[in-house]
Amino acid sequence: MKCVSELLNEGVQKGDFPGAAYAIVYKDGCIDTDFVGYKQLLPEKVLNDGSEIYDCASLTKVISTTSMVMKLIEQNKLSLETKVADILSNFKHKNISIKDLMTHSSGLPADVSKARLLKNREEVLKRIYEFDLIYKTGEKVVYSDVGYILLGLIVEKVSGMRLNEFADITVFKPLGMKDTSYNPDPNRSAPTEYRDDEVYKGWLKGLVHDEKSFAMGGIAGHAGMFSTVGDLSKFVLSFLRNDGTILKPETVEKLFPVQISYTEINGSELIRSLGWNKPTKGGTAGDYADLNDTILHTGFTGCNIWIDRSKGIGFVMLSNAVHPKRDMNNIIKYRNKIANMIYLAKEDLNV
Repeated sequence: MKCVSELLNEGVQKGDFPGAAYAIVYKDGCIDTDFVGYKQLLPEKVLNDGSEIYDCASLTKVISTTSMVMKLIEQNKLSLETKVADILSNFKHKNISIKDLMTHSSGLPADVSKARLLKNREEVLKRIYEFDLIYKTGEKVVYSDVGYILLGLIVEKVSGMRLNEFADITVFKPLGMKDTSYNPDPNRSAPTEYRDDEVYKGWLKGLVHDEKSFAMGGIAGHAGMFSTVGDLSKFVLSFLRNDGTILKPETVEKLFPVQISYTEINGSELIRSLGWNKPTKGGTAGDYADLNDTILHTGFTGCNIWIDRSKGIGFVMLSNAVHPKRDMNNIIKYRNKIANMIYLAKEDLNV
């Protein structure tokens, strides 16, 4: 879509992010896709050519981990009410369920402090299992990497496979997502930051940006998946059509209803379904998204995705907006504008 590409090119020229690729996906199978800007700015400028693989950051939570959890529920190996401690014996909070983790309402903290110092999987897990609750389970919503690290561990324990292996057979291969993995080709990968600490020194290119996932070998429930807009378009289309390729239609239906909402002190409304976020005014899915039939998510590296079944349209954008430094990431302000452009260009929009 010309107007979207023009807006993104403006962002590149302003230095708000180095480059991006996007796809607008329609239920009839039409896909409008384009790319702009640079694959990298340092150590030398390299233009995007459309084949770039991006670090999807927290899109991992929904594309991969949530889908795998729901597949295990389909297989009657888990339920939403299964207690985490019944699967992970080292987890000390006996009443927290799978659903609590998926809705970010478990009471667990958002993150692990000083994650840059974590050297391996064992150190991450030690910290995770030591956490006390910071609020009463179900009382509010605190978006939590910790919860999704636990969900990744549960998937591995119940499936008997590493996350990357189970993701391959349940999500990536069934959809023909040939460029999606936890171990991407570094030559095609867009770099994020230059890391310089006691754990690693060098550009993160084909290596996960998130420090916790990095310590876990890049294979974790909250971050670590790399992909292209072409591959993620296949995921979006499958959900728009609810075609049963990776999850049964009745399972996909369970991902859309609101599960919990919470209003923060500053008035911000947090609305969660299972794994996914829900649209709000001014949000990343624009101002015209259908609350009941839209799910969405974002990723720290600059990525975002939304799927609106009522209007038969979805969107995915991948970027390495944290390159060359995370504090130069200014892509967030473009997301709402882009979504509104897409909706307003759709002939059958009723507003």
